Amino acid sequence: MTIKQQKAEYLLFTRINRGDDLIQVGSFLAESDELAKVYSQYIYDEEDWVEMQIVRKEAFITVRLPEPLFEKEGVN
Repeated sequence: MTIKQQKAEYLLFTRINRGDDLIQVGSFLAESDELAKVYSQYIYDEEDWVEMQIVRKEAFITVRLPEPLFEKEGVN
């Protein structure tokens, strides 16, 4: 019997040319960092990226968030 690994959300940042801004182009779920590398290369292969970086979403440190546009119903 194997233990099912928890999937983590990853964010992908890329740049097409040297000197371009590093921009977020997508996100996806993966069971490990190694699988996340593979997924990012195969899912986001529409460009010839000069650089691709992935980071677990949980590693982000929030500095500021916008106010929500709408209140969620049923949330206290």
